[in-house]
Amino acid sequence: MIELYNVTKRYPGGQLGLSDVSLKIAKGQLVFLTGASGAGKSTFLKLIYCEEVPTEGNILVNGRNVSSLPRNKIPYLRRTIGVVFQNFRLIPRKTVFENVAYLPRILGLDRKNQKKLAYETLRQVGLAHRINAFPVQLSGGEQQRVAIARALINQPEILLADEPTGNLDPELSEEILRLLLDINLRGTTVIFATHDRDLITRVGHRVLTLREGSLADDRELPGSFYSQEADKTGPAPSEEAH
Repeated sequence: MIELYNVTKRYPGGQLGLSDVSLKIAKGQLVFLTGASGAGKSTFLKLIYCEEVPTEGNILVNGRNVSSLPRNKIPYLRRTIGVVFQNFRLIPRKTVFENVAYLPRILGLDRKNQKKLAYETLRQVGLAHRINAFPVQLSGGEQQRVAIARALINQPEILLADEPTGNLDPELSEEILRLLLDINLRGTTVIFATHDRDLITRVGHRVLTLREGSLADDRELPGSFYSQEADKTGPAPSEEAH
């Protein structure tokens, strides 16, 4: 689904964002992207949704070379990609509904269908009851859930999450993590950029480690998160209990 071939990104002034990165991410995978600040995580994500273009190399998304995509085709690509940021990026003067329904509105849906779609998407993240609230009335975790709903409203094939738990306390971080895992289990390809090694160790899955723009490591890690979730629900009832 996502393929990088010898991708390098240099910024004006010579700063290196990525250096000769090649990899493939299959449809439906959950991938953690990690590394120190400045390692290239945000650059990696921006290249996928065409906020930046590579200096060298090619990037394919669903078989389409987005490295040379004409500017008028970029909005069509972005309709298949949801993006979640660390700082939420909600519009303060807009309600939760207005923040989430922005894309359906610009796509021409009438208000009735905008509201229906926004409600259903907010229900997925547990916030349908806050549809008329403003961002200032929400907790940090709720604001991030709204941001995730906004990214999901067009049912994207790919979800890019750039440090989505970076501004949240551990309890709220776990809520957001559980939500993103659930989204992945429904079939969405998720790339989760984070520097939180403890979180990665608990969850496992594929981990890409960047170091000074280069791909330093690519491995599958076992994790304990799912077993912990199963423990919370308790053992399944035995047949003898019936």
